[in-house]
Amino acid sequence: MSELRTHRGHRVEVLEGDAQGVIDRGKEIEDLGEQMIGAADVLREIGDGASEERGRSIEKIRDEVGDAHAELRKAGERYKPTGTVMKTYGSKLADVQAAMRTIVTDALDAKSTLDSKRHAAATAAQTASNAPDPDPTDPTALERQRRLDEAATDSQGAVDDAEADLDAQFALFDSQWDTWDEAYDTALRGITDATEGNVSDDWTDNLAGVVEVVLEVLTWVGVALAIAAIIIGGPFIAVIAAIVGVIALIGTLFLYAKGRKGLGDVAWAVVGVLPFGKLGKLFQSGKRLTAIKEFLGGPYLEIATPLRRITALRGLTDPASLRAGGNLGSRAASGLASRLGRDFSVFQGAGPKNILNRIIGGSSRGYSLSIAQNFANLSAHHQRVITPHLGALADVISGGAKPVALSEGIANSLEFGVKRGRMVLGRVNEISSWGDPQPVDTWRAQLA
Repeated sequence: MSELRTHRGHRVEVLEGDAQGVIDRGKEIEDLGEQMIGAADVLREIGDGASEERGRSIEKIRDEVGDAHAELRKAGERYKPTGTVMKTYGSKLADVQAAMRTIVTDALDAKSTLDSKRHAAATAAQTASNAPDPDPTDPTALERQRRLDEAATDSQGAVDDAEADLDAQFALFDSQWDTWDEAYDTALRGITDATEGNVSDDWTDNLAGVVEVVLEVLTWVGVALAIAAIIIGGPFIAVIAAIVGVIALIGTLFLYAKGRKGLGDVAWAVVGVLPFGKLGKLFQSGKRLTAIKEFLGGPYLEIATPLRRITALRGLTDPASLRAGGNLGSRAASGLASRLGRDFSVFQGAGPKNILNRIIGGSSRGYSLSIAQNFANLSAHHQRVITPHLGALADVISGGAKPVALSEGIANSLEFGVKRGRMVLGRVNEISSWGDPQPVDTWRAQLA
């Protein structure tokens, strides 16, 4: 790739692009447009009954055709001029590329010559400058100095001529570049004119593009939350993950309605909002009804339950409530509230040591174990004081105090592998494929 640039900043190299490919593609589109128009005329004649064909098959075709010929003609009237525009652009691109091949070669030669002349001029100027002053009475010394000065002057003149030659090549190149730029703009205007009023996106199509970007971002957020659920867990991560899952499901359903997502995408989006760690309860006696209820509650319970636990925690840390119902002094109530705020915080049980527990028992298992243990560490009096204020945390404590059944742990582990594994591995595979060549619409790439 040449680093030589014109005075207008254009890189001196032949424009890329398969000119003949653009011409051929334009001819194909132009021919297709003519065929569409011809077929539309035939369909119109059949629909109007102007053709001489008779029979049940023709009558059936006539009934099915209706006004389809009008849409087919409209499509043909878009394709034909679009193909013509592309052929014209391809031809102009070929001419510009042919001219540029010669100009680029000449410009590189001119630059090489200029570099040589500049080096010679610098040497001549230095030789003349470093020569000792001639003796005014020595004709030979005076003549030698005159020749040195003349050589320096001639060398600088050669530099000026070489610069003029290179500038001339730059001007030729910029002229061809302008010709291509004008041809490109003309092609874009021609394609726009050919489709103006015929092809347009409604606001839902524009919104779909935005939703696709949002879903891509949410996918990466989901990966981060999946990792956070393993390492941190707890109600805070759970509620954020549930909200992200619901938004992703709504967006996926919208894109499915627009034909931009398939049923497989919708199915995985539904799986994404199903409560993690609840599947195993279906395999444990006495918990099946609870599991069904939680599955039916779906994302609502996944959001509401952590929020209720966070709200209950706020009530536990209110010294006034503890003092009123527990016969505690002001200092004792404040001390207990401070301890509860620390021991019952939403980040209890976070860290690597509870990763296995969160996989086997659900993302909040580590939190439940820690809360249950911290509750058990309270004195009997303090347990009686805070029990009326536990609210949604009561289930957390009772659940954390019970072991996870083997069948439930196996089911939850499999569920984790399917849901989280697919999400994370999908992103890893996407990252690994970033360097792979992506399929493109060839003629659009060539036109650009």
